[in-house]
Amino acid sequence: MAGKNEGKKPWLFEYKGTIFPGCAPKENLDAMPDFHVRDDDVVVVGFPKAGNHWCAEIVNNVMQAAGKTSETTMDREAPGRILEFDDKVGDEMWTIHRFLEDKPLLRLICTHLHREFAPRGIACPTGNTKIISVMRNPKDTAVSYYHFATRLGYNENDWETFADDFLNGRWEYGDFYRHVLGWWQMRDNPHFLFLKYEDMKKNTKEAVEKIATFLEAELKEDQVASIVGACTFRNMKVVYDKATEVSCRSVIARKGVIGDWKSMFTDQQNAAFDAKYKENLEGTGLSFDFE
Repeated sequence: MAGKNEGKKPWLFEYKGTIFPGCAPKENLDAMPDFHVRDDDVVVVGFPKAGNHWCAEIVNNVMQAAGKTSETTMDREAPGRILEFDDKVGDEMWTIHRFLEDKPLLRLICTHLHREFAPRGIACPTGNTKIISVMRNPKDTAVSYYHFATRLGYNENDWETFADDFLNGRWEYGDFYRHVLGWWQMRDNPHFLFLKYEDMKKNTKEAVEKIATFLEAELKEDQVASIVGACTFRNMKVVYDKATEVSCRSVIARKGVIGDWKSMFTDQQNAAFDAKYKENLEGTGLSFDFE
């Protein structure tokens, strides 16, 4: 598999059986297990294009409304953009996890890492560390990821090839089910809150309230309403569109809907994704809405 990906997609590489993008190099991944997680850290984990940025925006707004100061991985030069703490920036080996190590304030950390690659303090948290796992149905995730990669210019494949790569774990961050089920193992751990993109979309107010309760943030009704308004897709897209980075302006905020997979999937692809879904999730207690 590594050879295939290196030939067709030179920006991808294999690390311990999982495909990663070049912006998360081996040196960073090697450093992740020993990254020091603090007692007051808040972490958002999720497969790419599962709603990570949206969830992090809500978390950041909740923390600010509750008077909890935070040092986030938000890029000040590109409002609305979140740098994953396992990344490097540009051609330099300046990494977000190195940047965060010396930050004195409460930190909001975001990552796409599988649980097996995450820092020990996130994979098996102690103290008061809080982790929010956001998940999205695999069909919409795949479609969103395809457009994301294509618009950024690092996907050279057509939809048919991309969908097959995604389904078989040959794209960035590897197998979707390996990722979600790894974190799903922690569903009964009080350090974790699990949210689904589809539920957040259908009832954003309830999602804000769940996050606030989980973070022990006491908010008034008008504060909740304000956060819900600020974190609608339309309002967040306005922020993203003002960013100078192409990735923020034209990629992160696209449609923000449930069921967009219907505009892309063939009957054959739909059947293949359904079979993989049943094979991996049957009996796990984890399920998704697709419309």
